[in-house]
Amino acid sequence: MERIKYFKPEYFNLMWLIALTVILMFLAYKKRMLLNRSFLNAGLHSKLIASLSKRKIIVKRIIQILILALIIFALAGPQIGSKLVKLKRQGIDIVVAIDLSKSMLAQDITPSRLKKTKHEIKNFINELDGDRIGLVGFTSRAFIQCPLTSDYDAAMMFLDIMDTSLLPQDGTSLAQAVKVSGTAFSEKDKKHKLLIIISDGEDHEAGISEAVAEVKEKGVVVYTIGIGSIEGVPIPVGNGFLKDSDGKTVITKLNELDLKKIASEGNGNYYYSSTGEAELKDIFSDIGRLEKKEYDERTFKDYEHRFQIILLLALFLFFIELFMSESKREILE
Repeated sequence: MERIKYFKPEYFNLMWLIALTVILMFLAYKKRMLLNRSFLNAGLHSKLIASLSKRKIIVKRIIQILILALIIFALAGPQIGSKLVKLKRQGIDIVVAIDLSKSMLAQDITPSRLKKTKHEIKNFINELDGDRIGLVGFTSRAFIQCPLTSDYDAAMMFLDIMDTSLLPQDGTSLAQAVKVSGTAFSEKDKKHKLLIIISDGEDHEAGISEAVAEVKEKGVVVYTIGIGSIEGVPIPVGNGFLKDSDGKTVITKLNELDLKKIASEGNGNYYYSSTGEAELKDIFSDIGRLEKKEYDERTFKDYEHRFQIILLLALFLFFIELFMSESKREILE
C-alpha cells in the first residue's frame, strides 16, 4: 500500500484545537445544566433531563469533533497515489555582462548607474521562464560571476554582491567582456545564445570588433544597453569626486557610438537605459521571437491530492449532526 504524503503537514499543529474543543464542550454542557436549574423548577427540570438522550448528546459531540479533525486533515493536504509526469524545459542561454568600472558609480541615472542596472536585471530575471541566465562582471578584466543557471534565486544572490570593488580599476575593456562572456556558453549549439552588455561604453582598450566576430561565430547574438548621460558627470568617490593624475575631476560620458557598433556587428540591437525599464522589456520581447531549444526532459512523481474527499465527508457529517435531535423520541427532527 502506498504511503500517504501531506502537502501542508504543518496544519497538523492545529490538532490541539480538538482538545480545547472537548474542554469547551464539557464546560458549555455544565453551564447549560446550571442555567436550567436556575430558571426551571425542580419538576420541569427533571422532565427536561428525562427527555434528553445522553447517548445522542455524546454522539453529536463526537461528530462535531470528528468534523473538526477532518477539516484539519484536509488542510494538511493528503496525497494518495501518484503518476509519472515528463516535463520538457525550453529556453535560450542569456549572459548579462555588467560594467563594474568606477564610472558606473556616476549618479546621472538615479540612484546610480550600477544600482539602476542591477535593479533592471532583477526585474528582467523575474520575467524569465525556462531560460538560463549567467552573469559576467568586467572592467579592464572580466570574470564569470554566475555560470548559466535556471536557478533564478541563485542568480539574484550573485547579482546582489556585484560592485566596483570586485575587479582592478585600471580601465575598461569591452573586448574582454565579450571574450569571457563567450566562454560561458556551451560549444555544442550554434544558436539559442544571447549576450547583453550593460555599460556606459567608455572603452580604453582595442580588439572589440575581433571579440564580437569570435562570439558571433559561436552563434551568439549581442545586445547592448547604454547607461549614463551624453553630457557627462563627475564620479563620486567618498566625500568628493574622482580626479586624474593631474588633479582634474574625471568626467564620465556615455559612448553610444561604440555600443551601437557592437550591437550592429553582433546582429543585435542597441538600447538606451532610460529612467524607466523599457529597454530590457524590449529585449525580453525580442527573446520571445528567438527560437528556443529543449534543455532537458525530467521525469518526476506528481502526487494526487485527496483533500476533496475529506471535505465531502466532513460536509456529510455536518448535515447529519445538524438534523440530529438530542431527545429520546426521535433521531431526526
